[in-house]
Amino acid sequence: MYAQLLEAALRDRLGSDRPEAKGQQLAELLRCRSRLTPSTSPNGRVVVSVADQLAYDIALIEFAHGVGVDFDLGAFDQPLLERGRLEQALVARGVTLASFDQLVIP
Repeated sequence: MYAQLLEAALRDRLGSDRPEAKGQQLAELLRCRSRLTPSTSPNGRVVVSVADQLAYDIALIEFAHGVGVDFDLGAFDQPLLERGRLEQALVARGVTLASFDQLVIP
């Protein structure tokens, strides 16, 4: 189900002719990443909104795609695993997103 939501959200974005500079893509990725801060629901479970996860995954896919990392939307049926795989692929290309986590992104 999550992969279908992600596919629908990405359908127009990746096929558009609106090229973005890598810096702009990275800034968007970091902005979305900063919103993934979990909160605790009334029943004590850790919750991150689906909207925030989708926004992050869209930005992650766009940036990864822009630097030549392959992705498989179907693999987002397990979003944590595929998100981790893409983040590791970026590390292999010299982009360590966790190193930016202490920055304040408006």
